[in-house]
Amino acid sequence: MNDRAVIIGLGRSGAACARVLAGEGFEVLVVDRGDDARLRDLAATLPPRVRTQLGGYEPDVVRGAAVVCPSPGVPWVAPELALARSLAIPVRSEIALVFERCRGRIVGITGTNGKTTTTSLCAAVIGRDGRTVHLGGNIGATMLDRLDLVRSDDWVVLELSSFQLESVEAPRCEIAVVLNVSPDHLDRHGTLAAYTATKQRVVEHAASFAVLGWDDPVTRAMAAAAPPAAQVRYFGAHLRGVDGATVDGTDVVIVDSGGAGMVMPVADIPLFGAHNVLNVLAATAVGHAAGVDADHIAAAVRDFTAVPHRLEVVADRDGVVWVNDSKATNVDAATRALEAFDRPIVWIGGGYSKGVPAGELAAAVVGHARAAIVNGDTAGELEAELGARGFHSLVRVADQAAAVHAAADLARPGDVVLLAPGYASFDQFKNFEERGTAFAASVRALPATDGER
Repeated sequence: MNDRAVIIGLGRSGAACARVLAGEGFEVLVVDRGDDARLRDLAATLPPRVRTQLGGYEPDVVRGAAVVCPSPGVPWVAPELALARSLAIPVRSEIALVFERCRGRIVGITGTNGKTTTTSLCAAVIGRDGRTVHLGGNIGATMLDRLDLVRSDDWVVLELSSFQLESVEAPRCEIAVVLNVSPDHLDRHGTLAAYTATKQRVVEHAASFAVLGWDDPVTRAMAAAAPPAAQVRYFGAHLRGVDGATVDGTDVVIVDSGGAGMVMPVADIPLFGAHNVLNVLAATAVGHAAGVDADHIAAAVRDFTAVPHRLEVVADRDGVVWVNDSKATNVDAATRALEAFDRPIVWIGGGYSKGVPAGELAAAVVGHARAAIVNGDTAGELEAELGARGFHSLVRVADQAAAVHAAADLARPGDVVLLAPGYASFDQFKNFEERGTAFAASVRALPATDGER
């Protein structure tokens, strides 16, 4: 029997695949075009049955393998994967291996924005009454490494990106959740229709429930794709004639068979912005579908704290609140962040483009910010779009560190300085976490004012 596995890409995901497949008896080869100290250190942690090859590999490296596992950053249409398929070699991503091996009850959560916060909320809600919950997917440590801890009655709550979903033929979830869909990752998926179809895949394989955003016509229409055995529930600000979670007056309520049951006052939600109310509604609908009672849902929400890099307050200096929303890597997320505050905003934006024009983001900035500071690869495009709209309280700088200093000069007491870039981080940083951490460090390193001495 052929027992050779090839892993393409040595990151957290690739390392997890290597460890698990080596543990199952495969002779594993991990290849990566990169070669640096971080990769070498990671390679040194792998089991003896794993061989690593850094700095490049032959185009036909997959030939003769029993299974090929690409990391999420490897395009699903990459030549190596096309060759594997032409040779009838199974191609399995890390998250596909999770779905194939997981014994627990999976809640799969996808959407363009709000995934991490909602996934974390759902885990808190489901675990509030004492159930064992494992949190993973596109958040935190890889789930594949932890599957031996999962029992059949445990819950596994997964954040699922479009990159992950395109690699799973049948992402079967007990509860499948699609929050919203707006243009993103078009450089990867090509068209909005293809991106939407990737998100819809979880609905098509829902086992018990599909929970869908009612306010977004794209996600609302996905109800037609749910299997007959899966009940559809919605969440939204104004449900009409359907079951799910919504706001009635000033309260979060659960609508079930036409009747509304109180969960908690909206004022008790400890997160900024109307979009976070929707995230709470989604978690409420998921919790109800999982059999969690309203009191436990409310208690979990009240105790919840903001996830790092998602509207995270990093400083309050001289009446100016500095907010890190580095995870706002697309237009819709940045717009929601801009809409979250009822005080003047000094906006910091710009970064690595994913193929979406800047016009819609510029319009949101004009509508919600009193000043803007742009930097990074898309600074010129943003400057042109803002200027074309008559927005002249604008500073263009070379990088994010300079943007923080410019914001300190512009900000007045009562302002919010908001990092909500609207773009990916790859022009200056490894990922959005590194960008957010650097932002917080730059803010904390600003010279003290007279009021802070």
